[in-house]
Amino acid sequence: MIGFSLVPSAAIASGVFVEQENVRTGVGGLVIPQKIALFGQYNAGKSPTAYTPRLITSPDEAASLYGVGSMLHLMARKTFLGSGTVEVYAVPIPPDGSATAADGAITIEGTATSGGTISLAIGGQKVSVKVTLGDGANAIASAVSNAIAAAVNTPVTATPSGPVVAIVSKWSGESANQITIKKDIDDGDDLREPTGITVLISQPARGATDPDTGPAFEALGAAFFTQIAFPYTSADALISLDSAFTARVAPEVKKPFLALIGYTGLRADFLAHVTPRNSPAESYILAEGSPSLALEIAASAVGVCARSAAANPARPWKTLVLPGIRAGGYPALTYTEHDAMQRAGGGTTDGNLDGTVAIHDLVTSYKTNGLGAADDAWRYPETIANIQAKVYSLDNLFKGKPFDRGIVILDTDVTGISYAISPKRVKAFLRQLIDELWIASAWSKDRDSIMASIVAEIDPTNPGRINIQLTDNLAAGLRIVAILYQWAFAAA
Repeated sequence: MIGFSLVPSAAIASGVFVEQENVRTGVGGLVIPQKIALFGQYNAGKSPTAYTPRLITSPDEAASLYGVGSMLHLMARKTFLGSGTVEVYAVPIPPDGSATAADGAITIEGTATSGGTISLAIGGQKVSVKVTLGDGANAIASAVSNAIAAAVNTPVTATPSGPVVAIVSKWSGESANQITIKKDIDDGDDLREPTGITVLISQPARGATDPDTGPAFEALGAAFFTQIAFPYTSADALISLDSAFTARVAPEVKKPFLALIGYTGLRADFLAHVTPRNSPAESYILAEGSPSLALEIAASAVGVCARSAAANPARPWKTLVLPGIRAGGYPALTYTEHDAMQRAGGGTTDGNLDGTVAIHDLVTSYKTNGLGAADDAWRYPETIANIQAKVYSLDNLFKGKPFDRGIVILDTDVTGISYAISPKRVKAFLRQLIDELWIASAWSKDRDSIMASIVAEIDPTNPGRINIQLTDNLAAGLRIVAILYQWAFAAA
């Protein structure tokens, strides 16, 4: 029997009816679209709708909405360098009412006995200050302040007072303390310095009280954001992050995310920071001593990682270059150090000879289960990307036709109605999904084992419910190639 949804079965007058209905013939529409969320604050004087995600299409748009040199503007500048066609959303977060900005100072001593250029890097952005023979400390300090003001993308404001330039972050909170002021970061910068003067730097500090990020996670709503650039590492912010992941991985929500968090401190401090952390929601990225902001590292990483995941979510992100991020010039990590940090739950990078930074390996900070036993189930972030893809494909498979208005029947019932759903038919759709998407895209391995694990049955207490169980075997990213190379001068 053919079942019509709209053609009246009792019609008697002459007529030709053509009822159309879209039916699923393939799995192309079940591939998860990557979606990036940039969490961050905006400058004073801007008034976006707090916490509400907004699709942005360029760094300039972020500057207009959230302020030049704001957290969200700086993050957008780095994300768009590598995100390709992946959608990018900004999530504006207002500052805490009791928050304080980070403040520092640049102090000039002496009088220039030769002309030259003072080369500063503020939050990784170069600021060049021309100095003329005979310039005094006050004049040079004024020139420094003017140069910083002219470099509008810097994350600070500058105010001169005699030989001292007061530096204040454009946003408040503990996260503002990641701003650094460095001098002569490029080869040859020191050779162009004027003589007779000394530049003393007091690093920005005393930023306190990051904002509450809980409402930002709640505002994500029903949208499936795959990756979040997260600029906060304060205790309360990380508690909020973990709570949000738990809520969004729940069976009724089905929208787990991965938060990427940058880190620019020393390797020993990084190890101490990640060791007590234990969360599948976060992946820390060490770029030791980088003049770039930690929040920019996170933003750059979500761009290239989401773009890679859009091509294949199961593929590891190692060797990807983080566009716009500068290496810190520290000695390269040894293999032992890479291994130790990743075992502790921290991802690492490599500084290239050209000054760029590439991912060595990313891991989550998850190390032990609820009983305290070692557990590597969530070790690699592409595991989350892979699971995101699987959850999305399953969710949308059974939300679409013929399941959206289906009728549950037994396997033994015979009917031609397209929306009659039996357990056997459910398994057929699952097999198609696994064969044409999961296995074909190398998201999963051991096809026969997965197929054999599929169970579908009508719930014994609810006749309108079909229960499904299957065991997926995730494909693992290639990380280690071990070769035993033996040699001798003569055959044994």
